[in-house]
Amino acid sequence: MKFRKLFVLALMMAIFTCFATSAQNSDKITQAVMKVYNDHLIKNPNDYSTLFMRANQLFYNNDYDAAMADVERVIQLAPSKETELLFDAYLLRGKLYEMKKDYQAAMADFDKAAEIDPKSLSWVDMKGYCAYKSGDYEVAKKQFETILQQQPRNYEAMFNLGCIAAKQGKEEEAMKWVNNAISLYPAEVKVYLNRGYVQELLGKYRDASDTYLISMGVTDDNGESINRLFTLARDHYDDVMGSLRTVIDENPRNGLFYRLSSALALNYKHYGQALRDLKVMTNNNLMEYSTIYNDEAMCLFQLGDYDQAYNYINKAIASDATNPDGYVLKSMIELRQGKGGNYKTALATLDQALALNQDYVPALLTKARMMIAQKKYKEALPLVTKAVNAEPENADALMLRGWLNKNHLKNNAAAKADFEKVLTLDDSELTSLTGFALHELGRDTEATAWGEKMIKIYVPIGGEAYYYAAALQAAMGNKAQGIKYLESCLANGYGGLYDIKLNDAPYVNLAPLRTESSFNVLLNNSQFNFQER
Repeated sequence: MKFRKLFVLALMMAIFTCFATSAQNSDKITQAVMKVYNDHLIKNPNDYSTLFMRANQLFYNNDYDAAMADVERVIQLAPSKETELLFDAYLLRGKLYEMKKDYQAAMADFDKAAEIDPKSLSWVDMKGYCAYKSGDYEVAKKQFETILQQQPRNYEAMFNLGCIAAKQGKEEEAMKWVNNAISLYPAEVKVYLNRGYVQELLGKYRDASDTYLISMGVTDDNGESINRLFTLARDHYDDVMGSLRTVIDENPRNGLFYRLSSALALNYKHYGQALRDLKVMTNNNLMEYSTIYNDEAMCLFQLGDYDQAYNYINKAIASDATNPDGYVLKSMIELRQGKGGNYKTALATLDQALALNQDYVPALLTKARMMIAQKKYKEALPLVTKAVNAEPENADALMLRGWLNKNHLKNNAAAKADFEKVLTLDDSELTSLTGFALHELGRDTEATAWGEKMIKIYVPIGGEAYYYAAALQAAMGNKAQGIKYLESCLANGYGGLYDIKLNDAPYVNLAPLRTESSFNVLLNNSQFNFQER
């Protein structure tokens, strides 16, 4: 007993020392706690209690293999009289099997825990979840019904029963469970989120959208309802927008719903759709702040109305003169005003952005691209290098410097190094530009495969992945395939007229496709994409 107290005291002292050094440094606390466990187990390798504590810490550290090794030793070493510890050990091992998606092994451990304490609901809930995940819905249903027998107001059990019924195609039963939970807890946001999830399982996406909009008004949900809406919109954009239109019609003076609708439209590059809601907000004084004005300016810029865009970006800057983004967008608008080519004015505006932050990468790259457009390649290089130094893993900066060195400064070795650096970055985002780097390195088959992967990852709504794929094929000289991708891009609502028709900044652009006769046909047939609506 005395030894155990000394061990606990050592553990507490390690934690206290870390708090005294830095109360916010959780990594140091974890390291200190692990050191106490490790040092103790070196001297006492069969101390199953300490092994179990370390196993739990390893579990929370996400080191599942090491946690599994420790908990298996606990089960081997602990005598049968240590029922409480063995019960917890079987639960922990079951959770570890669950993390590995070995649901049968997990349920076997939960059954062992049940032999030790058949009255506990812990193993019942865990077994029910694993049975559900493995597709054994009848076993899962039995577990959650057992919980409700002892806790008739347990809304999580009701939710799980609703999920099971939904998976079995029993819509009426599924909705009964989640609606019962709402009737019991009308002020609890989680029950509304649960209902929305079950409605998604049932394929009732418009109903799910309606539910998430309701849950926003129940209590503060830390943005979960909005996250659900935006996630749902990836595959069911029209359903979500339909719900928003209905709630806007019912609440025409609530700026929040217009803001949600415009943000969602912007997310999928539906600039004309976004502009309608943004204008309602500012014209009716529902919401006015710099970001809204900035978004209006961006929409108008993409739709080709540079003079109106200029007015709104000036309002954005007047509202917040400390945000360099406003000056970057203003420079792009100024460049295109009138007959275009207003480099002196645009560059002066970019200098205002850089006066706020000399290392601001979007301003540096925009200025570099304007230099490139004027064939001032040597002046562009230090700007791009400064951007790379500010953000060494910025794919846009690396690609632009590589492109500049390869195509205009004849420094192929430096270009190759930048393109290869891009390939070391995470390639799961469009902005990773992996396909473009592969193309520059002569690996076009892999580049095409990346473009196809992006189309699968990014749902077609908005068409942005198709835009990138079209630009990539255009860069390769595969104009026919580029036009096919452009057709899909426009068919999925891509609304950036500037990007489609005018943008020729290296390297993501459609310039090589614009001489094709089918290009103008596609553009003329897609005018709805570029209209305020």
